[in-house]
Order: sequence, then C-alpha cells, then structure tokens
Amino acid sequence: MDNLKEQRIVASLTGGEIDRIPVMPKIWVDFSAKVTGTDIREVIENPVTALDVIARAGQQLDFDAVRQFPFPAKKIIKEDAKLFEVDNRNKKIGVIDLQGGLSTLLFESEDYNINDPVMMSYFQFYKPSIPPVRSKQDAENIAVPDAKIFDELKWYSNQKEVMDRYPQLCYVADCNSATMSFYVVLRGIENAMFDLIENPGLVHAVMEKGAAIAIQRGKYWLDKGFRVLRLNDSTGNLSLISAGHWREFIYPHIKDVCDELHSYNKDALIYCHICGDILDIAEDLVETGLDCIGPLDPLGGFTVKQIRNRVGSDIALMGGVDTLSLLNKKPQEIKAEAVDCIEQGGENGRYILSSGCVVPRDCSESNIKAMVDAAKTYLTRKGD
Repeated sequence: MDNLKEQRIVASLTGGEIDRIPVMPKIWVDFSAKVTGTDIREVIENPVTALDVIARAGQQLDFDAVRQFPFPAKKIIKEDAKLFEVDNRNKKIGVIDLQGGLSTLLFESEDYNINDPVMMSYFQFYKPSIPPVRSKQDAENIAVPDAKIFDELKWYSNQKEVMDRYPQLCYVADCNSATMSFYVVLRGIENAMFDLIENPGLVHAVMEKGAAIAIQRGKYWLDKGFRVLRLNDSTGNLSLISAGHWREFIYPHIKDVCDELHSYNKDALIYCHICGDILDIAEDLVETGLDCIGPLDPLGGFTVKQIRNRVGSDIALMGGVDTLSLLNKKPQEIKAEAVDCIEQGGENGRYILSSGCVVPRDCSESNIKAMVDAAKTYLTRKGD
C-alpha cells in the first residue's frame, strides 16, 4: 500500500502506527458540487460526475478519504425551475427532490419494481407514493443484485475513472443500508415505526433482503480491491426507535453483514453511519463486529468521550464535529471543536476526525478547512 492517505485511514481503523489523526468530513454531492462549481443537474445525469465531484472536493480540501456513492444515470428535463426525470420516450416519470436526497419522486408507484435488480441497486434514488412492499411475499420478491449487475451498470469502471484522476485519496466504498433505512425506503417512515410493533415478521423478512444486498455490494467492492466499506442506517438510531427494538431488529442483520464480509475477506474494514442517539447501544455496535462507529452525532445528545468510555480503546471512532457548528460558527471555533473531538476520541490513535453527520450544503469551505487544519496540526503518534 503506497497511498499515504489510505495507510493513515487503515492504521487508524486497525490500531496501527499513525503519523497524525486522519480527516474525512462526510461530504455529499450537493456540498461537493458547490465547492467544485458543478451544476447539480450534471451530477444527477452522469454517475461519473456524481463520483467525481466528491473526490475532487475532497482533494481540493485536502481530505484523507472520501465516501463514494454509485448514482443511476438519469435523463432530466427542466420546467418551471423543477427537474423531472423522463423515460426513453421523454415521458415524465417523476420530479427530482432537490431539497432532499435527489431522489426521483415517482408519479406512478408501479415504476418502483422490487423484482428488478437494477432498481434494487439504486433503491434509495427512487421514491414511490405507495410502499412497494406490503407483505412477506413482496419481501421474498425483492431482487438481490450481484456483481454481474454491478458490472453491467459500470460501477467499477466509473469508479476507476475517478480514482485515476485523484490517486492520492483513500476511497470508501458503499454497501448502503441493510436495516432500518432500507426498510423505511420500502415501507415509509410511519409504516416502518408501526411495523416494529405490529408486523415484526415483515421487518425481519425485508431486512434479510437488505442484508443480502449489502453483502453483495461489499463483496463486489472487496473483489475490486477496496478495503474500507460503509454501511448506512441513518434512521436506525435511538432518536427514533427504542434500544430494545434496535437490539431485536437491527443488531442481528448488521451482525450478519459484518460476519459475512469479514469471513469473505479478513482485511475488510466496515464502519456504520448511524446519526442521532447511539449512546445506549454503543457496546452492542461493537458486538456486531463493526471496525468503526460513526458519525458520533452530538445532536443525538452525547459526546465523543462518552462513546469512547463505553466502547474502550479497541475499536475506531469517527466523527463528532457538530454539523450546526459547521453551518453557523467561525473557522477558529470549528478548529477548537475539532481538537476537542480528537482529544476525546483519539485514544490509541483509533480515531478519524469527521463531521457528526453529512456536511450541510451551505457550509463554508473555510470551516471545513479548519477541520482539516486541526487534524494536520494535532500530531498524535500511537504511544507518544
């Protein structure tokens, strides 16, 4: 491994020697498009551009690593300041949610086909008005895309094109969500909450498919030479569900993903993005087999130090810088907050400086640079 930034990330995740604390603010395409001066329409239409803007912003701001997300190619038209996705006959199939996750809000729920492996490769990028899963039989019918599908969608060739442009970065590959966030896409947030109580069998049936998809994605990226993998469960937190429900529904499926991927490749390193409150499940997250816990969202009502005290020094932590601070405070305040996070979480060097959730699109570049500067100037070597 001759990539210094990748070495730094891997060492922090595994407890190896580090020259300094690495930094990986959680940027997405909206903030990245602003930083790079890229039209968001180009991001939505071109999967390579969606990968490129994050990598280019990461290099421009001198990150150690960036997350990468395979986007679908979409054909877009603009009318009355709105963007619409159209099909091959130029028929509008939905409006793009520009204020949310850039998903296509489908006009016809039938266009969300859970039997289609391509649709399930991009399940979070489309939103039907009616939940596409209503029974265990529907859950059985959820397609699980595999490496053949991902190659047909040019996931690796697109990614390699971007990595060749910015070879100094460490790239984090995406397994997406296996659990609550996957379930919410297919059932809607209100149904999902009630189902935990009224339809637990359906919850497990759907999450089993979510885990199967995440495992296929993880194996694909491991086979392509990636080592650091991201799981997401933004809605699987104690700000939304109880610790009891988390242990009943989320824990077993995250553990299945971690066990399978670690068995498949002993060098796999997996972190899970769970924003919101995780304090009372911190030890459970360790038991799932995760290599790193993030993003340590202070808006969840806890500190980095509280998590470190719960989990000890044998697992990596990532995150902790308040996203509202990034949006509203001055660079010198951000640097001080970042240093505080390093001091709270950087025990034994197993810490990656990052934001407590995704960086707000209107965050100033100077505040992100202050985070990077904090990591560069806080020189921590294991054992010093």
